[in-house]
Amino acid sequence: MVTMDYRQMLVVSLWQYNHHASEGLTLPLFQETFGESCGQHYYEKWTLYFNRNLWDMLAYFRSEEENGQKFCNMVARQVELYLHNRKQTTLKN
Repeated sequence: MVTMDYRQMLVVSLWQYNHHASEGLTLPLFQETFGESCGQHYYEKWTLYFNRNLWDMLAYFRSEEENGQKFCNMVARQVELYLHNRKQTTLKN
């Protein structure tokens, strides 16, 4: 049986629904991760076709495991930024 970590899944869910624009998956970030042409393609899939649905985008990479992992790493990077920014906001209050 595959075990999923609730805390990690919760953090990713909170990021997806509550992140600021600077913490999201932007065209420059896609291009940095996948290269200019592929980054543009994947960004359009992310925004226009899948409407920023994380589950659908993950499924899109089903036959491209390496690119799927790059996508996950990109998400993780932005989730870390999201957490860092929330921690800074909490410390200021």
